[in-house]
Parts: sequence; C-alpha cells; structure tokens
Amino acid sequence: MNAVFFVLAGFLGIWGAIRGHIVYCSIRDSFLPQFQDDLSSRYAFSVYALSHSTPLPLQAEYMKPQGCGCAFFLCVSLGFFILGNIPLGCLCLLGFSAIAFGAMKDWKTYKEYCSRAKSQQTRE
Repeated sequence: MNAVFFVLAGFLGIWGAIRGHIVYCSIRDSFLPQFQDDLSSRYAFSVYALSHSTPLPLQAEYMKPQGCGCAFFLCVSLGFFILGNIPLGCLCLLGFSAIAFGAMKDWKTYKEYCSRAKSQQTRE
C-alpha cells in the first residue's frame, strides 16, 4: 500500500515540476534585468507570478504546481506513516503544512485579482 503513495507522489512531483517550469519560462522575460540571472530569478519567480502584470490564466497555471506540491508531501507523509517511520512522516507532514500555508496565501491573492478583474469588466 505504501508503494502506491510513493508512486503517486512521484507522478505528482514530476507533473508539478514540469508545469512550474513552463510557467517560469513563460514569465522569466518579464523580470527586471537584475532578476534575470539564474540565481536571482528563482527568488523573484513567486513575486512576478502573482503580480498585476501577469495574466490571470498564467497565474492559474502557477497555482497548479503548488497544489501538486501539497499533494506530493501529503502522499510521501502517508507512505512513511504506513511504513511505520513516524519521524519522517511527521517531517513530511510539516513540509505539507508549510507548502499548504503558502499555497492558501497565494490562492487568496489570486482570487482577489480575479474578483478585481470581474469588477473592472462589469464597470465597462
């Protein structure tokens, strides 16, 4: 049973990494020049992904890998709990909590931008 969770986590991790890289490559050109090198662009990615200038469909694509990250850590945590490795299960559960907190914060920002765009459309 634990193998199912680890295999599912592997698929989620790969899919989330690919989707995240696609979003990263599509908005990297819009970074300021000082953030376009490989090291700085990693830190600027989350800020630019949820900025006003980023289109809403691209922001929605940015949210999908975050959901995959949450599911990844939850599956790995459940796999370790089933194996009986409680410390690693708790550590992965802590990772799940941290990523879920960040994802919920970003989701709230994304929803705020969506409602702002809808209100601007109704005014026009």
